[in-house]
Amino acid sequence: GAGKTAMSEKPEGCLKLFIGNLNYEAGQEEVEKFFASVESEVKTVRFIHHKDSGDPKGCGYVEFWNTEACDKAATLNGKKLLGRPIRIDWTD
Repeated sequence: GAGKTAMSEKPEGCLKLFIGNLNYEAGQEEVEKFFASVESEVKTVRFIHHKDSGDPKGCGYVEFWNTEACDKAATLNGKKLLGRPIRIDWTD
């Protein structure tokens, strides 16, 4: 669909996803609720910040408790969180 980017090859036993194009207002709670919409329980969320300014870069990593949760979460690639289509990709 529109705004949906093809994902890279999934690593074996993947538990982590890269998330990009985040609204700067999106915090841990918003990210957890976003993935809860597909019944994926988040273990940790780590946001990437600019080294110098400390400002958010609008991307980060989300770790899940199991591969099933990670697989379900990946189906949200291109879906909107706080009005922005989120780019999701596999990572390890």
